[in-house]
Amino acid sequence: MDGFGVSASRGRRWLRWPAVALAAALNAIIALSSGAISAAGNVHGAVYDWARANPGQDVHVLVQTDGDSEAVADFIRSSGGTVQREFLIIPAVEADVSPTFVSTLAGHSDVAWISLDAPVVSTGGGDTVDTKNLATAYPYAVNAPDVWNGDVSRTGRGVTVAVVDTGITNDNKDFKEGKKSRVLFDVAVNPLATDFDDGFGHGTHVAGIIGGDGDALKQEKYIGIAPDASFVDVKLSDDDGNATLADVIAGLEFAYLNKDTYNIRVVNLSLTSSVAQSYTVDPLDAAVEFLWFNGIVVVVAAGNLGDAAAAVFYPPANDPFVIVTGAFDDMGTPDKADDALASWSSRGITQDGFSKPDVVAPGRRIISDIDTDSFLAQTYPDRVVDKKYFRMSGTSMSAPVISGMVALILEEHPEFTPGQVKYVLQDSFRYVDGFKAPLADQSVFFNGTPGNTDIGLTPSYLFFRPAVVVPVGVVAFVLGADDPVAEAQRVGLDLEAAGIAGANLDTVDWGAIKWDAIKWGAIKWGAIKWSAIKWSAFPE
Repeated sequence: MDGFGVSASRGRRWLRWPAVALAAALNAIIALSSGAISAAGNVHGAVYDWARANPGQDVHVLVQTDGDSEAVADFIRSSGGTVQREFLIIPAVEADVSPTFVSTLAGHSDVAWISLDAPVVSTGGGDTVDTKNLATAYPYAVNAPDVWNGDVSRTGRGVTVAVVDTGITNDNKDFKEGKKSRVLFDVAVNPLATDFDDGFGHGTHVAGIIGGDGDALKQEKYIGIAPDASFVDVKLSDDDGNATLADVIAGLEFAYLNKDTYNIRVVNLSLTSSVAQSYTVDPLDAAVEFLWFNGIVVVVAAGNLGDAAAAVFYPPANDPFVIVTGAFDDMGTPDKADDALASWSSRGITQDGFSKPDVVAPGRRIISDIDTDSFLAQTYPDRVVDKKYFRMSGTSMSAPVISGMVALILEEHPEFTPGQVKYVLQDSFRYVDGFKAPLADQSVFFNGTPGNTDIGLTPSYLFFRPAVVVPVGVVAFVLGADDPVAEAQRVGLDLEAAGIAGANLDTVDWGAIKWDAIKWGAIKWGAIKWSAIKWSAFPE
C-alpha cells in the first residue's frame, strides 16, 4: 500500500487507500439522460442540488456498486472523472465527476446508488480513582465513580476506543500512564491533513470525556468516564476541521482492519452527515453496520436539531443498529433529580420508522481536555477552564460519555457482542424526561442474561450485495436451503465454527454469529446463487 508514513516514536500513519475490487448485487432503478443535468432514479437529489448551486465545478460523489467496483472506477477515469478512493468495507467508489456525466454514470450496469460526498458536521457546540477533587458532575450523573471505586474496580483498562474525529493532541498528560501514552496509534485519513494533532480541538475534547485521567493538573479535577482506556486516534478532518462522508468511511475502514492489532472494541462518532438519507441506502450507515456486525460497538451522536421534523434523518444517527446518543443537562450538580433533557438534543422518528435516540447522557457544559492552540480554544477563550480544559455542549459530548461506559462494560464483560452491550445499556437506566439514561454501575455489573437488540432488525441494503453480503448473504443462502447441512458442505461454510449448527433462517440469531471464525477463503463463490436467497425470510 503506497502513501504511508510511519513515525519512529509511536505508530503513526498517513493513509491513502489502495484500489480494492468489490462485487455486489442490488438492482438499480435507472433513468437515463444525456448532456444537461437531469435526474436519474438511483441518484440522491443532493447531488443535483449541489451541481446546480456550483455551476462549472465537478461534483464529489460516493458511487455504490452492485457489480464490479473496479469496472466502475475505470469507467469514471475513461470518461474524464477522478477516482479518489475505493473502499473495502462497503462496495463504493469516491470520485469527482462532471455534473453532466452523473446520469450516464447512473446508467452503468454496475452502479447501484450515487450519493453526494457531503460534509459531515460535528455535534458539539484498573485502579481506584481519587474523586475528592472531581469538579465535574457528569461522571456522577452516570454513576461512574461507583464503578471506579467499587468492590471490583473497572476503569476501561485493556479496552481501546477509536476516536474518529478531528484528531487527538496526545502529548496531554491526561492521555498518559507514566511516560507511556494511552493513544496507541495515530492515523490521518484525510488527504489534506498535514499532521496528526488536533488543530480544531473537537477530537481532543471527545477523547478526554471518554478517558482523560485528570493528570494534566495533578489534581484529578476533570476525569473522563473510563480513565484507563486506550485510544486509537483516527483523524478524519483536514487541519481546519473539515471532513466528508468518504473520510469517515475511510476512518471506519481503518478501525475495522486494525481492530485485532489494537483491540478496538468501541468507535466514537461525534458527527452526522449534512445530508438526510435512508439508512437502507446510505453508505455511512452501511459502514457503521459493517463494524457493528464485526464486533465493534459504534456509538454516535444524535445531533443538535431538537424536535425538528427531520431531526433524526441524518446518518449515522438514523441507523437502527448502532447506539445513538442524545443529551441531557446535569445542571452542574451531582443531584440527579434536577437533570433535564437538553432542548437542542435531536429526537424523533427516522424516515424508516425508528425512534431515536436510543439513550441519553450528559452533554451540556461538559469540561474536558483541549489543545490550547486549537481553533476552538483560540476562538472561544471564555470557555477555557483552568488553562488546560474547555467547556463545550452538544451530543458530541454525550456520545463519548456512552463510549466510556461501553469501555467499562467490556472490561467486565469482554464476551458481550455490540447488540448485547446496547441491550444492557437500555436495560440499566433511569429516565430523564422519558428517555433512557444508562447507569454505569448497573450496566457494568449487569447480572442478568443479556438480550440482543439486533434481533428483528434488517441491515442496510448494502449487505445484500455479494462483496459485503459475506456476513449475511452467504449465511442466508445456506440456512435458507431445504438441507442447510448439505448446502453448507457444498459451498464450504463451516456451520460449527460460525456457531449456527442446527439453525435455519427462521431460528438463526444473527447477532450471535461468529463472523470472524468463518473462513471466507474456503467459500465456493460460484456455488452460491444470489437470486435464490430467500430475503423474505430475513428478520424485519
